[in-house]
Amino acid sequence: MVKHRFLRTMLTFAVAGIAALGIAAQPAQAATQSPYPNALVEYMASTRTGPYVNSGTYWGYALRQSYAANAPRQTVAVGCWWDGDWATGNYSTNRWFRVLVWESYDGYDVPRWLFVHASYVYNQPTVPHCIATSTGIWNP
Repeated sequence: MVKHRFLRTMLTFAVAGIAALGIAAQPAQAATQSPYPNALVEYMASTRTGPYVNSGTYWGYALRQSYAANAPRQTVAVGCWWDGDWATGNYSTNRWFRVLVWESYDGYDVPRWLFVHASYVYNQPTVPHCIATSTGIWNP
């Protein structure tokens, strides 16, 4: 677990270093998927494998949809919601959304279904409650 955290940290620094040199990877595109509704996720919002704040669920940070300074959010598909751990972002809530998001761990390879604290999700659509199984929490 510590090894994975170290590798994620090193990857984040490497991406930042490349961006500083002006040779950055391509910006993320919208992470949408039919038939899921769309929302906006704030740049640098923490992405997690579960709707919890413990370190074992941390995955990375939401990336920008473009490099434009006036584009601080990413368009994402929203699968479902779950009431998990209480956290304070832009406001306090225990609501989390499972979204298809481009994030810093995988970078620009593929968007991934992860949880984002509701306070970082804008234009929140009406979506169903997530389904819990023995292998995790999933879209219905």
